[in-house]
Amino acid sequence: MRNYKHLNLLLAAFLLVVFSSPALAQTEKKITGTITKQSGEALSNVSVTIKGTSHGAMSDSKGEFSMTVPENATLVISYVGYKTKEVSAKDQTSFNIILEEEQNELSQVVVIGYGTVKKSDLTGSVSSVKEQDLKVVPVTSFDQALQGRAAGVQVTTLSGKPGAETSIRIRGTTSINAGNEPLYVIDGMLVSSDAGDMSTGVTLGPRISALAAINPSDIESIEILKDASATAIYGSRGANGVVIITTKRGKPGTGTVTFDSYYAMQDVAHKVEVLNAAEFADFVNDAKLNANRTPIYVNPKNLGEGTDWQDELFRKAPMANFQVSFSGADDKTKYNISGGYFDQDGIIINSNFKRYSFRANLDREVNKRLTVGNSITYARITSSGVLTNAGTIVPGVVTGALLFNPVLPVYDSTVKGGYTFENDRGTILGNPIADAKEYNSYTTSSRILGNIYARYKITKDLELKTSFGIDGFAQKENSFGPNFLKRTQASQGEAAIGTVQGLTWLNENTLTYNKSWNDKHSINAVAGFTLQQFNNESLFAYSFDFPDGRTGWHDISAGLQPQESVNGESAWSLVSYLGRVNYTLSDKYLFTLTGRADGSSKFGEGQKYGFFPSGAFAWRVSKEKFMDNVSSISDLKLRVSYGIIGNQAIPPYQSLALVGPYGQGVFNSSAGYEVYTGLEPLSYVNPNLKWESTKQFDVGFDFGMLKQRITITADYYYKLTYDLLLSTPIPTTTGFQTTVLNVGNISNHGFDLDIHSVNTTGKLKW
Repeated sequence: MRNYKHLNLLLAAFLLVVFSSPALAQTEKKITGTITKQSGEALSNVSVTIKGTSHGAMSDSKGEFSMTVPENATLVISYVGYKTKEVSAKDQTSFNIILEEEQNELSQVVVIGYGTVKKSDLTGSVSSVKEQDLKVVPVTSFDQALQGRAAGVQVTTLSGKPGAETSIRIRGTTSINAGNEPLYVIDGMLVSSDAGDMSTGVTLGPRISALAAINPSDIESIEILKDASATAIYGSRGANGVVIITTKRGKPGTGTVTFDSYYAMQDVAHKVEVLNAAEFADFVNDAKLNANRTPIYVNPKNLGEGTDWQDELFRKAPMANFQVSFSGADDKTKYNISGGYFDQDGIIINSNFKRYSFRANLDREVNKRLTVGNSITYARITSSGVLTNAGTIVPGVVTGALLFNPVLPVYDSTVKGGYTFENDRGTILGNPIADAKEYNSYTTSSRILGNIYARYKITKDLELKTSFGIDGFAQKENSFGPNFLKRTQASQGEAAIGTVQGLTWLNENTLTYNKSWNDKHSINAVAGFTLQQFNNESLFAYSFDFPDGRTGWHDISAGLQPQESVNGESAWSLVSYLGRVNYTLSDKYLFTLTGRADGSSKFGEGQKYGFFPSGAFAWRVSKEKFMDNVSSISDLKLRVSYGIIGNQAIPPYQSLALVGPYGQGVFNSSAGYEVYTGLEPLSYVNPNLKWESTKQFDVGFDFGMLKQRITITADYYYKLTYDLLLSTPIPTTTGFQTTVLNVGNISNHGFDLDIHSVNTTGKLKW
């Protein structure tokens, strides 16, 4: 009886499962479809998933997709910048899906320091640049793409060479001797843009931007943190603003292969109007006559146009980019792997920039609590070209082309080297074409950026994340100028070789707490501890007087006047404790409190630590009841913030007593004459050297109307930098002329205004 009873129970349980769970017996079918915009244009890389799962597919370049789904499945179609759409697959196998552009940006997620937040919940001043904005104009590096993309952000190219450094100022200049460049955070790795970290001492070679190693095609979004509330979480690194770069990661769906390329031509947009040969000769003759002297040129009209030095220097230059990427995801793993090649000739003759890049982003869900992943970027860069601006005491080739006498020819076979040697009127300078063609400068650079992370969900609301990242680089600069150039007249030919390599490592550990209750209160809190260290070393060798320049820098020993080699090493470290609390009340009142304590090895004993707090409040007026009937206003938020942020961007060892070799002495001893090298102090000891700090006040508003078709963001800011890290004259009785002291203040204030509009969304778009 007992056995039959058990058998009956098993049979009843089996029948209950079968009849109460029809999904288990549900059949599958194959479906196909096409996804387009409202204009009819196909959309590629659109994610099509089965609701409630991560199974899905991606549309191809024609907007088409195919997949196998359960009979009663619901499809979820999502794409960045478009409204997510759900479609039932119950009664059909073929679909024509039209996605509507997302005009309401308030629900978009914005990356901030050590977390994310909805755009509607921002209390600080943050500007966003999305992937589509980066594709508008072909650029060498992403910092160039920021030009004109965000209010309060000024981007200036320091040289005309491809891949050259850029200077970025967020809300103006805050320091004199300390750095003014923003902090860059690339997939969680803090990256220095300080050219001094990569300097070899070579003054005639091209400088490669540290940011040129990042392929713009790999970037998903860029966030620019501008006020103290947004940047204080980075403490001493946030005084000049923060630029957060997020690269592309895998998305749910079947694996996709994407190939992107473009080819472009570059040309000088506008040449400077200068005199031709006949006009210049007339001008010189008139000047001589006015000075009661004999005219130089007999018949200026016969000289005609002469030499257009700008035409000789500039050229139409091609630019090409090729990239292939592989991306996808399954239930547990997301991946995005890409490789790229970029080649750009400069509009100045004999200049070029090449980049080979590779990136791999992987995320793996080990179990329901633990997720691990990594981001790795490697780039190999080569660059060539002589200085294009007055980076040294010798004018650059562009200046030379504007000032050189148009009567003179480019080439002169009677002169050594075959070029006209120098200008014979006005400023005495060398032939810019000879400099551009014959002064060879070549730079190679390798850079690897990477980090690994582990994220563990302790409870539903509490999460621990730890990461370890590196930023390693190695750069070599070679330059050679033959002895027949005006630029090398004093040295009779010169060659230089410089190498530098460095490594930054960063360990970050954060606890994040998220909790909402009663549909009224919401809190997000972050606490963390970080360690960072930087080390580099450099070597520079050069020689003068090359009677035969055929071997160039390849045989620096061929120089008859070898100079003393120079090498150097430097290191600094930083330890930090950070915390931030975001509290939201009734989705209308937003509060943010942030604090970070940084300890830097660059400052004196007892002065190494600095504390940088900030606070912010925002009021979403549009959520108040009295705004319910104002349908034309879709968003109105008032913001105010105040905080203190620091700056430590000075070379290390400024507070210490440094010594170096000084002269030699000969001493007579029982062993005979012996030569000793003496030592001398190199720097003034300043144990009180401390942080440079900036107080910043910001008040602004975010305004949107007509369902966010028109949005306006406006801010007024005031910044006061005090305890400036300034190279200051001191009494010569100390044995030194200057030293770095905390002296003086700088104030900086202004307005940011950003207006964005979506004017049409039909077949005609503006």
